[in-house]
Amino acid sequence: MAKQVRTVYGSALFAAALDSGRLSEVREQAEVIITALSENPEFLRLLTHPEITLAEKHEMVDAVFMGTADSLIHGTIVALLEKEHGLEIGNVLERFVDLALEEEKIGVAYVGSAVALTEDQKERIRKKLLDTTAYTDMRVNYEVDPSLIGGLVIRLGDRVVDSSLSSQLASLKHSLLAGAPE
Repeated sequence: MAKQVRTVYGSALFAAALDSGRLSEVREQAEVIITALSENPEFLRLLTHPEITLAEKHEMVDAVFMGTADSLIHGTIVALLEKEHGLEIGNVLERFVDLALEEEKIGVAYVGSAVALTEDQKERIRKKLLDTTAYTDMRVNYEVDPSLIGGLVIRLGDRVVDSSLSSQLASLKHSLLAGAPE
């Protein structure tokens, strides 16, 4: 059910923002709200508390978002609360952002490395990702994972390129074990 709520409301917000010509602005605001909700989980607890009336929840949402957030975001949050899907606000906004980034041809990649990469290495990876995809811009999130031993693991959407030494060693071990006589 949660995935369906995320998909339906996120897609509806995307379509409305696209139709209104405000996709980038609404996406930027949604990203700020996602961050704010993750940094302030007590606000979401208030919005979903069973002893707080829907009218009081509307007042809270109006106080926080009216005039600061786009009316499309405000309306989506209100609709989610009215349907008792308040816990899905962050997920819905994340789905919307994913769709908006894809429409704007902005890729989001996750790069894992055994050691911290230099700024030059990061820029070369970003440039290579742009050169090998249809994206016009790329957001790259870097993570250090010493268990990789060496090399990189790059995830872009549902594609994964794993050139890590740990992966290569595991593959070699599997090959050796598969060829070993019993």
